[in-house]
Amino acid sequence: MNGDMEAVKQAERDFHDVHYDTPLLPIEVEEIRRTLLQPCYADGIHRRTDNLAAFHEILAGQWKDKVVLDYVCGNGSWAVYFALLGAKEVFGFDISENAIRRACVRVEAQGLADKVHLEVKDATKLDYMDDFFEIAIGHGVLHHVIKYPGIAENLYRVMKPGSKAYFFEGLADFPLYRLWWKIKGEVPEGDVPIFAKDIRETFSMFSRIEIIGDDFLFSIKRLLWKENMGRVRKTILRAAKKLDEILFSICPPLRRWGCFSYIILTK
Repeated sequence: MNGDMEAVKQAERDFHDVHYDTPLLPIEVEEIRRTLLQPCYADGIHRRTDNLAAFHEILAGQWKDKVVLDYVCGNGSWAVYFALLGAKEVFGFDISENAIRRACVRVEAQGLADKVHLEVKDATKLDYMDDFFEIAIGHGVLHHVIKYPGIAENLYRVMKPGSKAYFFEGLADFPLYRLWWKIKGEVPEGDVPIFAKDIRETFSMFSRIEIIGDDFLFSIKRLLWKENMGRVRKTILRAAKKLDEILFSICPPLRRWGCFSYIILTK
């Protein structure tokens, strides 16, 4: 990798190290379900909780009794969650040293050090064994790493034949999201806009690539959602969600322009 890309990687590492500096609370399964896997117009604590809930419906606990890769694990919250819900072992990595340091403290405190293994690693230089993981899961991380050469080859190598990698991601195929990226421009946290074609090209070595779009009219939640919303906002969001369900059932191809997507890669 050239020096310029290494500088980009270091800048991203520095940005995230600064933002991972607060103590971590223990992970409680019911609390995660109540706050992160609920509609954003109900008890969800941010506007993406609908997408997290839909993503976990697709996952349907498939990590149980498996060796799991938490891909770009951040502070390890999902790695702990998977372990508490029956994963055989969970391995996670992140480029941020602060994130991994704090995550390991929490893993120890929750008595999961024999099941959850978190390390500082580079997505372009994974040193796990070949054909090792039975499932990989990433929560909104591809827009950080897809710009780096070799990330797909590294993921493919460490996955077992026939295994699947699951990601949820906001794709820029959605017209307003594409416009938002043009306005936003380059950002210090290393985010980049990605399109469905980028997913298909980058991960072309996988035998099957599925991209399930979501949130068309319901993308209005980017403007309407806020903490402690009133009844009017909640009603509008519920209606937009219902209209999306109707539109997708009438015209399934409309999903390709959803502002969120669920990505399944099969080795």
